[in-house]
Amino acid sequence: MSDDDKPTLVDDAFELTELTSSSFLSRASAEERRPLVPQVAAQQRGRRVMAEPTRYHDRGRIAIGGMGAVHRSYDEVLQRQVAVKNLQRQLADSDAITRRFLQEVVITAQLDHPNIVPVYDVGFHDDGTAFFVMKLVRGENLAASLRLYQERGMTHRELERYLRIFLKVCEAVEFAHSRGVIHRDLKPSNIMVGPHGEVYVMDWGIALVRPPTAGKPRASDFSQALWGDTLQEEGMVIGTAAYMAPEQARGDIDDIDERTDIFALGGILYHILTNRPPYSGPERAMQILMAGLGEVLPPAEVVTGRRLPPRLCHIAMKALARQREDRYQSVGALMEDIEGFLRGGGWFEAVHFPAGTLIVREGDEPDAAYIIEQGHCEVYKVFNGKRVILRELGPGDVFGETSIFTGMPRTASVIAIDDVRAASITRESLDIELAEKGWLAAFVRGLAERFRTTELSSIELRVDSDED
Repeated sequence: MSDDDKPTLVDDAFELTELTSSSFLSRASAEERRPLVPQVAAQQRGRRVMAEPTRYHDRGRIAIGGMGAVHRSYDEVLQRQVAVKNLQRQLADSDAITRRFLQEVVITAQLDHPNIVPVYDVGFHDDGTAFFVMKLVRGENLAASLRLYQERGMTHRELERYLRIFLKVCEAVEFAHSRGVIHRDLKPSNIMVGPHGEVYVMDWGIALVRPPTAGKPRASDFSQALWGDTLQEEGMVIGTAAYMAPEQARGDIDDIDERTDIFALGGILYHILTNRPPYSGPERAMQILMAGLGEVLPPAEVVTGRRLPPRLCHIAMKALARQREDRYQSVGALMEDIEGFLRGGGWFEAVHFPAGTLIVREGDEPDAAYIIEQGHCEVYKVFNGKRVILRELGPGDVFGETSIFTGMPRTASVIAIDDVRAASITRESLDIELAEKGWLAAFVRGLAERFRTTELSSIELRVDSDED
């Protein structure tokens, strides 16, 4: 690859490989780095490109993390507020950490997506400490937003709002994966939610750039210098233990891939459902041990006093599967199931009946209706001691719905012909599904009552005909 073909940072003016290479950082001490950077850039492109720190006026710290602190600042040139992330001064003398910090700049800058915070500028302070400038995101992080529901839980409408936020997070992660980037630290506190629907995935500081493979081509501008991890060695654990996949908790670098992020996305969904992370413990060491085992309690066992949507719990637990092969294999597949939940039916629990099971008994009080997803059932009625077969049902058919709507005893029995998987519809779950559609609920109940009357008349006529 020629110099002109290599990926670049600011307006094609500074070589990424030069900026992040150990050879560049080893040329000078921390105090000498900043004067050298424009010189290197000038030699290669004939102009200065690194940010002048005096351009940005500090207006107070917003947040602090493991490697850097984020400050609200004012850009004197463009006359706007921005966020400036500074490498912590006590870490600035480490070439490896400075290189990792600059890699975060490069990675974030190349992930040009509406739900990934944009990078504006990069440079060094007079003391040689690196910094970069990004969009100032107003709002609060997802973790803070979710605390409001710690006691009372969410309404159905509130849950839908957070799922739409979650989908935007998924879109950003899916885009990053298409560029070969694994975030490795997805969690509610790294997601910013703005007051006007803005959602940003933040803090790509420990992101891993995977090299392209023959079977997985990708559109990426990352140079080979950014492939792999410059800080982590096999067996070293980095990330947030409470949301960490087992392979990440074990430090198995070679096993970290897109499914590692999918586990963390499952952890975020789990937090939305339960208001706690998958792993909770008083110390990080305990959380890492729990994460390495990969044993997550089902949401319904964690939350008491309120009902959770069964389908959504199933989606979260699939994403949180211990084995990578049992998780969603792509973020897109996870998104499809979330979108399916939002279309309706997510409050209906999945149930299984072996062949020969009497699912509904004539005369019993109703507790649920069913939509058959797999298998077949026979509907029959006993009249004057005689069993009258009414119909056979298969995938997509519904039974028991009239009793649920009217509250009256079952008018017929239903038995499983073969193994049956079905969605169980209780009155409570149906009311939740129809809560936002009052007119539809009244319409459906009216139709059910009329259908019940018609069905009873039909059964009586059929029995009379058989007796004749």
